[in-house]
Amino acid sequence: MIPQNRILPCPNCRQMIYSDSDKCRFCDAPLDRQVAEVAAEVQEKVNEACNHAKWIRNMAGAMWILLLISFIFTAGTAGVFAFFFLIPLYLIFWQFKFGSLKTVDPDYQKAKRDRLIALALWLPAGFIKLLTFYVII
Repeated sequence: MIPQNRILPCPNCRQMIYSDSDKCRFCDAPLDRQVAEVAAEVQEKVNEACNHAKWIRNMAGAMWILLLISFIFTAGTAGVFAFFFLIPLYLIFWQFKFGSLKTVDPDYQKAKRDRLIALALWLPAGFIKLLTFYVII
């Protein structure tokens, strides 16, 4: 297998560089291979955490759209109930997989914020749907 170039922040200037570089192309700081591999692994986890957090936030937003649709057509109800159970499961999964990352990456901080936004969107939408579901029954 061919080794894959990965990216990592330069330890000196924090610009993104490739892991196979000998020195930073921005500040010419030397780069240790072992340190670069560890930093590249952390950066991959940070990128994955950001992607998962965005998906969870988008699911919470879609839950609101389906909630509005469910007031007009009953087809949205199944989606709202699916998201009602999926979103907390994904939030728990995210916390277990990425919650213990130690990084100062600002994107990771945004991912943590996106996770909280998803929770803030999920709670009232789920409550409204459960309330309307029980009122109808």
